[in-house]
Amino acid sequence: MRRQQILEETLPAGGQGFSLLGEMLPPELLKDEHTLAELAGVFFRAGSVETDGATATDTPGLADVYRILVEQIPAIVFIAFLDKSFGEAYVSPQIEETLGFTQEEWLNDPIRWYEQIHPDDKGRWSTEVAQMLLTGEPLSSDYRVIARHGRIVHFRCDVKIVRHADGHPWFIHGTAFDTTKQQHDEEALREYAERMKVLSQSLLDIQESERRRIALELHDQIGQILTGLKLKLEMLGRTEPRSSNSGFDEVQALVNELITRTRELSLDLRPATLDHLGLLAALHRLLRHYTSQTSIQVNFKHEGLRDRRFRPELETAAFRIVQEGLTNVARHAEADEAAVSIYALSDKLTIEIEDRGIGFDPSAVLAVGQSSGLTGMRERAILLGGSFTVESRPGHTCLTAEWEVDANSD
Repeated sequence: MRRQQILEETLPAGGQGFSLLGEMLPPELLKDEHTLAELAGVFFRAGSVETDGATATDTPGLADVYRILVEQIPAIVFIAFLDKSFGEAYVSPQIEETLGFTQEEWLNDPIRWYEQIHPDDKGRWSTEVAQMLLTGEPLSSDYRVIARHGRIVHFRCDVKIVRHADGHPWFIHGTAFDTTKQQHDEEALREYAERMKVLSQSLLDIQESERRRIALELHDQIGQILTGLKLKLEMLGRTEPRSSNSGFDEVQALVNELITRTRELSLDLRPATLDHLGLLAALHRLLRHYTSQTSIQVNFKHEGLRDRRFRPELETAAFRIVQEGLTNVARHAEADEAAVSIYALSDKLTIEIEDRGIGFDPSAVLAVGQSSGLTGMRERAILLGGSFTVESRPGHTCLTAEWEVDANSD
């Protein structure tokens, strides 16, 4: 067998600079070979050695050392000459365990290695090998190879070119590590992450649906009851005499307060404006209410929103991010003004919320989950395929959420 012929080529007596390959090695490779031989000497001392069930008294030759070490590596080791026929190549016996082909089958068919590359990876493989041959740079990449019975094996391949002393290409050598299990474990994690993403979005949808139901109940039922009570009190006030200490005015004021609070709570839970009139109208109402409640002035800029609708879950996410972002300004920033900018230009929807408050460390806050509001904003953006970034320092904080949208959405 050709592999055995190659392995049996060892150092001639008194020779200098020759190797397992039977060629004069460049100095740097000769040094590596000597290092390998010294390493092997740690494990293979003079004395008895088991060889196919028999006992020998000689130290293994260099070819035996190479063979034993190479065949212990958990990878396929290969060599292919660039100035000789394909039959001069070598592939380690791990090829059979990994791909189901014997060394002879692999080496006797000069195009088998190319035929077995996954069709979707052949073009990339050809480009990267050509790049290696043109530039001399090592190749390191991932490929899929089809085993004998159709099983797909993932490999991590590292290949280098070795040149003659005069600089001409001599051979390529490399290793191919089977990474199929690792690839499957990554795929499993991606599937799990995708399931968690779908579940999280479902939970948000359920939450918004429940908010909508409660808001309608507050507005339609409790709001009507309170309105009826207010009307009755007004009628009683016109028909019944009241003493100065009857407390009638206080009761009427309390009912009016309850009606106002109920209406505000209903709007906070789920503004009907968002469903019926869209994002821009809902944000105008939110900002008016926010300023009246907190006395924080908001500079609102927008472009491309007028008369434009987006898919419901995106409008909800955008509204909630602005709502929560402004809530954080009121709670933590110690600022008396803020800015909200929202742009729907071409195929992107972008929201920016800024303030000139005391600032904070975004990475620390997000890492330990100190702010459920900040984490919730990020999750809302990412769940819909968007991005969420935070920049903050004393005197300036900016939250940015961005999504790709259909340029023709309406």
